[in-house]
Amino acid sequence: MFGLISKLAEILSSHWGRLLEGRQLGRDADVAGHLVRVVVALQDLCVRGEQLLVLAEKLLDGEGTPETSEEFTGILGQQAREVASLRSLLGESKGLMATIDAQLYLDLAPMVDQKSGLLTRWGRQATLSEFSTTTLFFLPADDLSRLIEVGRASAGPDGLDVERTTYVVAIADSVRNTRSREVRDIRLAPQGVHDQVRTEIASARADLARARDYCLTLRGATETAVGPAAMARLRRKLLP
Repeated sequence: MFGLISKLAEILSSHWGRLLEGRQLGRDADVAGHLVRVVVALQDLCVRGEQLLVLAEKLLDGEGTPETSEEFTGILGQQAREVASLRSLLGESKGLMATIDAQLYLDLAPMVDQKSGLLTRWGRQATLSEFSTTTLFFLPADDLSRLIEVGRASAGPDGLDVERTTYVVAIADSVRNTRSREVRDIRLAPQGVHDQVRTEIASARADLARARDYCLTLRGATETAVGPAAMARLRRKLLP
Protein backbone atom coordinates (compact mmCIF):
# COMPACT_ATOMS: atom_id res chain seq x y z
CA MET A 1 0.00 0.00 0.00
CA PHE A 2 2.84 2.41 0.83
CA GLY A 3 4.51 1.70 -2.49
CA LEU A 4 1.21 2.42 -4.24
CA ILE A 5 0.97 5.84 -2.58
CA SER A 6 4.57 6.67 -3.48
CA LYS A 7 4.19 5.50 -7.08
CA LEU A 8 0.96 7.43 -7.52
CA ALA A 9 2.59 10.63 -6.25
CA GLU A 10 5.61 9.97 -8.48
CA ILE A 11 3.45 9.66 -11.61
CA LEU A 12 1.58 12.85 -10.80
CA SER A 13 4.79 14.70 -10.01
CA SER A 14 6.55 13.58 -13.17
CA HIS A 15 3.84 15.22 -15.28
CA TRP A 16 2.94 18.22 -13.14
CA GLY A 17 6.62 19.09 -12.99
CA ARG A 18 6.39 20.01 -16.67
CA LEU A 19 4.24 22.95 -15.67
CA LEU A 20 7.44 24.52 -14.37
CA GLU A 21 8.69 24.62 -17.95
CA GLY A 22 6.22 27.36 -18.79
CA ARG A 23 2.98 25.60 -19.65
CA GLN A 24 0.07 27.56 -18.13
CA LEU A 25 -3.26 26.24 -16.92
CA GLY A 26 -4.63 29.74 -16.38
CA ARG A 27 -4.78 31.96 -13.32
CA ASP A 28 -7.81 30.30 -11.86
CA ALA A 29 -8.44 29.76 -8.15
CA ASP A 30 -10.95 27.00 -8.90
CA VAL A 31 -8.35 25.06 -10.89
CA ALA A 32 -5.87 25.55 -8.07
CA GLY A 33 -8.45 24.37 -5.54
CA HIS A 34 -9.05 21.16 -7.45
CA LEU A 35 -5.34 20.39 -7.75
CA VAL A 36 -4.75 21.19 -4.09
CA ARG A 37 -7.50 18.70 -3.20
CA VAL A 38 -5.44 15.99 -4.87
CA VAL A 39 -2.31 17.03 -2.96
CA VAL A 40 -4.16 17.11 0.38
CA ALA A 41 -5.68 13.68 -0.29
CA LEU A 42 -2.19 12.26 -0.87
CA GLN A 43 -0.89 13.94 2.28
CA ASP A 44 -3.76 12.45 4.29
CA LEU A 45 -2.84 8.98 2.99
CA CYS A 46 0.75 9.57 4.12
CA VAL A 47 -0.35 10.66 7.61
CA ARG A 48 -2.60 7.62 8.09
CA GLY A 49 0.09 5.40 6.58
CA GLU A 50 2.56 6.47 9.26
CA GLN A 51 -0.08 5.83 11.94
CA LEU A 52 -0.55 2.30 10.58
CA LEU A 53 3.19 1.65 10.68
CA VAL A 54 3.49 2.82 14.29
CA LEU A 55 0.60 0.55 15.30
CA ALA A 56 2.05 -2.34 13.27
CA GLU A 57 5.30 -2.04 15.22
CA LYS A 58 3.40 -2.19 18.51
CA LEU A 59 1.48 -5.26 17.38
CA LEU A 60 4.66 -6.93 16.17
CA ASP A 61 6.45 -6.25 19.46
CA GLY A 62 3.62 -7.74 21.47
CA GLU A 63 2.78 -4.35 22.98
CA GLY A 64 -0.61 -4.16 21.32
CA THR A 65 -3.80 -4.20 23.35
CA PRO A 66 -7.32 -4.96 22.08
CA GLU A 67 -7.68 -1.20 21.74
CA THR A 68 -4.54 -1.10 19.56
CA SER A 69 -5.95 -3.79 17.28
CA GLU A 70 -9.25 -1.95 17.07
CA GLU A 71 -7.49 1.31 16.23
CA PHE A 72 -5.39 -0.41 13.57
CA THR A 73 -8.48 -1.94 11.95
CA GLY A 74 -10.29 1.40 12.03
CA ILE A 75 -7.44 3.35 10.43
CA LEU A 76 -6.92 0.65 7.81
CA GLY A 77 -10.60 0.79 6.90
CA GLN A 78 -10.49 4.58 6.69
CA GLN A 79 -7.36 4.37 4.54
CA ALA A 80 -9.10 2.00 2.12
CA ARG A 81 -12.11 4.33 1.88
CA GLU A 82 -9.93 7.39 1.29
CA VAL A 83 -7.92 5.54 -1.35
CA ALA A 84 -11.22 4.85 -3.13
CA SER A 85 -12.17 8.53 -2.81
CA LEU A 86 -8.84 9.62 -4.29
CA ARG A 87 -9.30 7.15 -7.14
CA SER A 88 -12.70 8.71 -7.87
CA LEU A 89 -11.25 12.24 -7.66
CA LEU A 90 -8.55 11.36 -10.17
CA GLY A 91 -11.14 9.75 -12.44
CA GLU A 92 -13.19 12.94 -12.37
CA SER A 93 -10.07 14.91 -13.26
CA LYS A 94 -9.37 13.30 -16.63
CA GLY A 95 -10.30 16.43 -18.58
CA LEU A 96 -8.19 18.69 -16.39
CA MET A 97 -5.29 16.25 -16.56
CA ALA A 98 -5.45 16.33 -20.35
CA THR A 99 -4.77 20.08 -20.21
CA ILE A 100 -1.60 19.32 -18.25
CA ASP A 101 -0.35 16.39 -20.30
CA ALA A 102 -2.33 14.05 -22.53
CA GLN A 103 -0.28 11.09 -21.28
CA LEU A 104 -0.98 11.68 -17.59
CA TYR A 105 -4.24 9.77 -17.27
CA LEU A 106 -2.91 6.96 -19.47
CA ASP A 107 -0.04 6.51 -17.03
CA LEU A 108 -2.43 6.63 -14.07
CA ALA A 109 -4.91 4.14 -15.54
CA PRO A 110 -3.22 1.01 -14.08
CA MET A 111 -3.46 2.63 -10.65
CA VAL A 112 -6.99 4.06 -10.70
CA ASP A 113 -9.02 1.82 -13.02
CA GLN A 114 -12.29 0.98 -11.27
CA LYS A 115 -12.40 -2.70 -12.25
CA SER A 116 -8.85 -3.92 -11.87
CA GLY A 117 -6.59 -0.98 -11.04
CA LEU A 118 -3.98 -1.49 -8.34
CA LEU A 119 -5.70 0.87 -5.89
CA THR A 120 -8.92 -1.12 -6.36
CA ARG A 121 -7.06 -4.37 -5.81
CA TRP A 122 -5.45 -3.08 -2.62
CA GLY A 123 -8.86 -1.98 -1.31
CA ARG A 124 -10.21 -5.46 -1.88
CA GLN A 125 -7.16 -7.01 -0.26
CA ALA A 126 -7.69 -4.84 2.81
CA THR A 127 -11.12 -6.42 3.32
CA LEU A 128 -9.66 -9.94 3.44
CA SER A 129 -7.40 -9.60 6.48
CA GLU A 130 -6.66 -6.45 8.43
CA PHE A 131 -3.50 -7.82 10.02
CA SER A 132 -1.66 -9.65 7.23
CA THR A 133 1.55 -8.27 5.74
CA THR A 134 0.03 -8.66 2.27
CA THR A 135 -2.79 -6.32 3.28
CA LEU A 136 -0.40 -3.82 4.82
CA PHE A 137 2.34 -3.82 2.16
CA PHE A 138 0.44 -5.33 -0.82
CA LEU A 139 3.14 -5.77 -3.49
CA PRO A 140 6.93 -5.37 -3.59
CA ALA A 141 8.26 -2.30 -5.41
CA ASP A 142 9.65 -4.31 -8.34
CA ASP A 143 6.33 -6.08 -8.89
CA LEU A 144 4.48 -2.79 -8.65
CA SER A 145 6.67 -1.13 -11.28
CA ARG A 146 6.34 -4.11 -13.59
CA LEU A 147 2.55 -4.16 -13.29
CA ILE A 148 2.29 -0.45 -14.05
CA GLU A 149 4.33 -0.99 -17.21
CA VAL A 150 2.05 -3.86 -18.25
CA GLY A 151 -1.01 -1.72 -17.49
CA ARG A 152 0.27 1.21 -19.52
CA ALA A 153 0.49 -1.08 -22.55
CA SER A 154 -3.24 -1.83 -22.16
CA ALA A 155 -4.38 1.72 -21.39
CA GLY A 156 -6.43 4.04 -23.57
CA PRO A 157 -7.93 7.52 -23.12
CA ASP A 158 -10.83 6.07 -21.09
CA GLY A 159 -8.73 3.80 -18.91
CA LEU A 160 -7.75 0.17 -19.35
CA ASP A 161 -9.09 -1.55 -22.46
CA VAL A 162 -11.77 -4.22 -22.29
CA GLU A 163 -9.11 -6.77 -23.25
CA ARG A 164 -6.90 -6.70 -20.18
CA THR A 165 -6.10 -10.38 -19.77
CA THR A 166 -2.32 -9.91 -19.67
CA TYR A 167 -2.62 -7.22 -17.01
CA VAL A 168 -5.08 -9.15 -14.81
CA VAL A 169 -3.01 -12.35 -15.03
CA ALA A 170 0.12 -10.42 -14.07
CA ILE A 171 -1.64 -8.96 -11.01
CA ALA A 172 -2.97 -12.37 -9.99
CA ASP A 173 0.49 -13.92 -10.22
CA SER A 174 2.07 -11.11 -8.21
CA VAL A 175 -0.58 -11.25 -5.49
CA ARG A 176 -0.33 -15.04 -5.30
CA ASN A 177 3.45 -14.94 -4.97
CA THR A 178 3.25 -12.23 -2.32
CA ARG A 179 0.61 -14.06 -0.31
CA SER A 180 2.70 -17.23 -0.34
CA ARG A 181 5.28 -15.34 1.75
CA GLU A 182 2.90 -13.32 3.89
CA VAL A 183 2.53 -13.22 7.65
CA ARG A 184 -1.16 -13.88 8.08
CA ASP A 185 -1.46 -11.99 11.36
CA ILE A 186 1.29 -9.68 12.59
CA ARG A 187 -0.12 -9.93 16.13
CA LEU A 188 0.81 -13.63 16.13
CA ALA A 189 3.97 -13.44 14.02
CA PRO A 190 6.65 -15.98 15.04
CA GLN A 191 9.92 -14.50 16.22
CA GLY A 192 11.70 -15.71 13.11
CA VAL A 193 9.82 -13.34 10.80
CA HIS A 194 10.05 -10.18 12.92
CA ASP A 195 13.15 -8.97 11.09
CA GLN A 196 11.43 -9.53 7.74
CA VAL A 197 8.43 -7.44 8.76
CA ARG A 198 10.61 -4.70 10.25
CA THR A 199 12.50 -4.51 6.95
CA GLU A 200 9.19 -4.03 5.15
CA ILE A 201 8.18 -1.33 7.63
CA ALA A 202 11.47 0.51 7.00
CA SER A 203 10.89 0.27 3.25
CA ALA A 204 7.34 1.58 3.70
CA ARG A 205 8.62 4.59 5.62
CA ALA A 206 11.02 5.35 2.77
CA ASP A 207 8.08 5.16 0.36
CA LEU A 208 6.10 7.61 2.49
CA ALA A 209 9.05 10.00 2.65
CA ARG A 210 9.24 10.00 -1.15
CA ALA A 211 5.50 10.57 -1.41
CA ARG A 212 5.71 13.57 0.93
CA ASP A 213 8.50 15.04 -1.19
CA TYR A 214 6.39 14.58 -4.31
CA CYS A 215 3.50 16.37 -2.59
CA LEU A 216 5.75 19.41 -2.08
CA THR A 217 6.68 19.31 -5.77
CA LEU A 218 3.01 19.06 -6.79
CA ARG A 219 2.03 21.98 -4.64
CA GLY A 220 4.85 24.12 -6.02
CA ALA A 221 4.01 23.15 -9.61
CA THR A 222 0.38 24.09 -9.01
CA GLU A 223 1.26 27.59 -7.81
CA THR A 224 3.63 28.05 -10.74
CA ALA A 225 0.91 26.97 -13.15
CA VAL A 226 -1.96 29.10 -11.89
CA GLY A 227 0.04 31.98 -10.45
CA PRO A 228 0.37 33.47 -6.95
CA ALA A 229 -2.75 35.62 -7.41
CA ALA A 230 -4.95 32.57 -7.91
CA MET A 231 -3.36 30.86 -4.90
CA ALA A 232 -3.99 33.98 -2.82
CA ARG A 233 -7.66 33.94 -3.89
CA LEU A 234 -7.84 30.28 -2.99
CA ARG A 235 -6.41 30.93 0.47
CA ARG A 236 -9.00 33.63 1.08
CA LYS A 237 -11.70 31.25 -0.12
CA LEU A 238 -10.51 28.47 2.21
CA LEU A 239 -10.12 30.72 5.24
CA PRO A 240 -12.57 29.51 7.93
